[in-house]
Amino acid sequence: MAANPDSNISEIIRVEHLTKKFENLLVLDDISTSFRTHEVVSVIGPSGGGKSTFLRCLNLMETPTSGAIYVDGVDICKKGVDINRHREKMGMVFQQFNLFNNMNVMKNLTAAPVKLKKMTAEEAETKGITLLRRVGLEDKRNSYPYELSGGQKQRIAIVRALMMNPEVMLFDEPTSALDPEMIGEVLDVMRELAEEGMTMIVVTHEMRFAREVSSRTLFLSDGHIEEDKPSHELFDHPESPRLISFLQKVL
Repeated sequence: MAANPDSNISEIIRVEHLTKKFENLLVLDDISTSFRTHEVVSVIGPSGGGKSTFLRCLNLMETPTSGAIYVDGVDICKKGVDINRHREKMGMVFQQFNLFNNMNVMKNLTAAPVKLKKMTAEEAETKGITLLRRVGLEDKRNSYPYELSGGQKQRIAIVRALMMNPEVMLFDEPTSALDPEMIGEVLDVMRELAEEGMTMIVVTHEMRFAREVSSRTLFLSDGHIEEDKPSHELFDHPESPRLISFLQKVL
């Protein structure tokens, strides 16, 4: 069931007039929107429409050409802002799993918390075991990435992001590199996070997830947000001709 955020819940990210160009190619064109605590928002749209670039701008993995991005009220695009401190608030899960192949699962999970969060190795390992148990992979704690299936790797990648206690989770098409039979196990973990109140922004091609789990869905096409509505309303009553055409092709 989709989350239903209260109107009084605080805003965690606000985007104002975000524009991104790669040389002469305009990828994002004057985008403004916001995200609230405990909200689950899916970002859908055609390939090349700017979805992943938009997500990567939210934690400055891509530097905006112009505009402002406020995280907990701080414009992270301003010079002098400690971007690493704000990045720690945002866990990121990519299409490719980005695990360290020379480290076993537990080392993949504990390296960053010990280094950046100043956890002791024992504290980090205890937290890692708890989270692995939660996603059904406690028995893989000593395995290496090459020994895992794609679905297992992605679940480990989600756990690694959760190890940093993020305020918001960013997912960039987390199931697109998976075989069909592995997609469900990753989406199940994401559904559980949504039910527990994790703030999530999800670039996805999984329309059922967007419709049933997300409280809101953004349709991004040609660098513009064409529609931004509660998910059921967007899917049941699309208005933009581009969105109507898109949904006819993917549903």
